[in-house]
Amino acid sequence: MRAAMRRLARAPRRGALPPLDPRAVVLGSAVAMVLAHVGFRTWAVWGGFFYGDDYQLVREGREAGLSAAGLVEPYAAQFMPFGRFLGWLGAVPDHLSWPLLAATSIVMQAVAAVACLWMLLTLFGVRGRVLVPLALYLSTAMTMPAFMWWAAALNQVPMQAVFFAAVAAWVHYLRSRRLRWLAVTLLVLAFGLCCYVKTLLVFPVLAFVALSFFATGGPVRRVVTVVRHYWPAVLAGIAGGVAFLVYYVVAVPQISSDERPVGAAELAGRLVGDSFTTALFGGPWHWDTDIAPVSRAVPPTWAVHLCWTGIALVVIGIALRRDRTLRAWVLLAAYVAADYVLLLTTRAPVVGAVVGTEYRYLTDAACAVTLCLGLATMELRGADQSSRTRAEPLLARAPGPRWIAAATVLVAVSGTLSSWAYARVWHVENPGKDVLAAARDELDGFGALDLADQPLPSNVSGAFGAPYNLTSTLLPMLTPAARFPDSTDRLHLLTDDGRVVPAEVDEATAALPGPVPGCGWRVRGESRVLPLETRAVGVPWWLRIEYLTSGDTGLRVTAGGDTTTADLAGGLGTVLVRIDAEQSFGAITLDGLDPGVTLCVDELVVGQPETEEDR
Repeated sequence: MRAAMRRLARAPRRGALPPLDPRAVVLGSAVAMVLAHVGFRTWAVWGGFFYGDDYQLVREGREAGLSAAGLVEPYAAQFMPFGRFLGWLGAVPDHLSWPLLAATSIVMQAVAAVACLWMLLTLFGVRGRVLVPLALYLSTAMTMPAFMWWAAALNQVPMQAVFFAAVAAWVHYLRSRRLRWLAVTLLVLAFGLCCYVKTLLVFPVLAFVALSFFATGGPVRRVVTVVRHYWPAVLAGIAGGVAFLVYYVVAVPQISSDERPVGAAELAGRLVGDSFTTALFGGPWHWDTDIAPVSRAVPPTWAVHLCWTGIALVVIGIALRRDRTLRAWVLLAAYVAADYVLLLTTRAPVVGAVVGTEYRYLTDAACAVTLCLGLATMELRGADQSSRTRAEPLLARAPGPRWIAAATVLVAVSGTLSSWAYARVWHVENPGKDVLAAARDELDGFGALDLADQPLPSNVSGAFGAPYNLTSTLLPMLTPAARFPDSTDRLHLLTDDGRVVPAEVDEATAALPGPVPGCGWRVRGESRVLPLETRAVGVPWWLRIEYLTSGDTGLRVTAGGDTTTADLAGGLGTVLVRIDAEQSFGAITLDGLDPGVTLCVDELVVGQPETEEDR
């Protein structure tokens, strides 16, 4: 009778929902988190704009085309065939399309998020705890700077996917010793090396996982075990890694610097002490926008101290509850140290210790945090040396699942807010977007205008030098309405806020009055030399020529070693001519008229174009 009653109690009531499968809840939650992450990143990057290297990569992609030579051409000390491919893809439209470039970043970020989930499920199984490192990776602001800037995303977002996918495939291989999983691992690593040279750091991560979690004994015995059991992987990894490193050193030119001394302690304090530490808890909470849209992490001092306390509590608390956790933290510390050493010996001598506040040089560390947090808090399936719950915990009471979930949500929300604040700078404090997008829209509204070439401020061009700081390079990439002729009857300039306004030539010197009354300088079939009041230095100049002709004609203007041809309409008119003088000059030569045409030059002014507002 009692047994029947128990069966009746366990039987589902009519109309009641069946109990939820915990695995389905975990998978559903993980997928929802990934979708929310992709949605947030879509909003973030869609409001961005081209910056700095973006223009050069797309322009070089257009010039090189989809060729083997173009794909393997290094860029800024980077071997990045995949980035070169995306540069070519960005050049497929006639003019730059930010939605196209943003879409490539979104796809890459989605792949990285899915690869992260795959790694966590592969290593630790379908369990609720995997949602903690997944949430921290998806929400951290540490990966935002390398995502918002498209040229940086080309390298660093694919590497995140490579890190996760390589670890997942590698663990499959370590468990099964099936060569197909080794092949997958090697293919993933090879693709990563075509994206970013820092993929080389993934090799020692894989070696560490094999030695620390899939081998036993002392250091020598562990090495012997790994070599004996996984010798195909050892040979392939060493051969491939060394071959790529040799190629990179020999074939890829490195950035040179004056090797100015950099305080190693100051860099460590900024990179690890402030930037990295606060990002682990949802920071940095404050961004320095002095060089917007690129922002630097400047967390409050009190928050840095609080985060260091939090790290100590987390590491100690996990160690008191679980055994074999130290190796996970050793791996994380070693990875961050490698990032630090690379930065200390490459970018820091060029930029200074302030580079430690730039998360672009810590992006891949977010992947190491995700992996190591999982290794410390969960059992690595199939590994004899995985961390495990202590038989007799040294900490009697520990935060329960609800407290852990609440803390995870708090950190994830904080990280999302920090990421939102970073993205907003690209949206609303982006000088390049404000000026160039406004100029593009205004030019498209006019249809087509002749502009004088002019340099742009560094906050607009991304601190680039010529030619990528010139309107003649950037505007034609954005719109077909921007024309930069050597001669025109109406000239325009770009204002500081992106408006296109008429320009006049502000006089620096001028031709002496002509000898012919009512005509000035008369030019027929022969050339005519017009002396200037003062000599002009050898730089680009604009000439304003007031003229009267007996008919339509061409005109050749020579000065300072440069010659420009202009077309003149018959009658009274004005033409503006650009001269790229290579040397100083004291006279202007006019010739090249069509047969039978007479030209009278009443006034010839040499100067620089200026807007009416500047005059």
